[in-house]
Amino acid sequence: MTETVRIKRFNARPVIVPMNLPLQTSTGAVARAPLVLIDCETDQGARGHAYLFSITPSALKPLTAMVTEMSELLAGDELLPFEIERKLTQRFTLLGLAGLQRLAQSGIDMAAWDALARSKGLPLARLLGGAPKPVKAYNSKGLGIMPAGAAVEEAHRLLAEGFHAAKIRVGRPDAREDLAVVRAVRKAVGDQVTLMCDYNQALTVTEAIRRGEMLDDEGLSWIEEPIRHDDYEGCARIADALRTREF
Repeated sequence: MTETVRIKRFNARPVIVPMNLPLQTSTGAVARAPLVLIDCETDQGARGHAYLFSITPSALKPLTAMVTEMSELLAGDELLPFEIERKLTQRFTLLGLAGLQRLAQSGIDMAAWDALARSKGLPLARLLGGAPKPVKAYNSKGLGIMPAGAAVEEAHRLLAEGFHAAKIRVGRPDAREDLAVVRAVRKAVGDQVTLMCDYNQALTVTEAIRRGEMLDDEGLSWIEEPIRHDDYEGCARIADALRTREF
């Protein structure tokens, strides 16, 4: 397609998807995935797709409403993702640059880029000036807070799907239990498998450093979100104190 592509609408549909492997993290159990499915329809027939994970089902309704409101603002506009971002940021600037507004805007952005790439008959990587190529990936759909034996069994199942890396959820009340699980999984899968761990923002800076030092010799690729993601000073302190990378 060579002519101008215009937006007809962004359809937003809330769904709740049961998870085959309910995930227990330091912040609670996730047994269902609340998603907002977004479709970008254009006047030339190309469709783009994206989805948003709303964390909790109670956020589905307002998040869907926000995407719908944004769709109404964009209907008839040319499909230009940078202009879409500028327009939505200007319109919703008083709501800030975080929270449901920004989450909704990110879904619009992803669907718009997907639709634009499809309208050109190109992979998105090529549209952005790159080239499709293999990327490293890890299996993140399991290894929640569970006993060491169960974690070992689940690690084998996750790796059997063809992955060479997996992430372990940590953040138990007793740090020694976290250490025992990490060691058990490492012993079971061997040194050729990449392992990471994720605290899901459960710790204080002091506790994160203490626990991180316990894990520093376990060969982890990284320690993810030990504290609040927006505590940049705290993250810097942790990174300075540990040898293992902090994400």
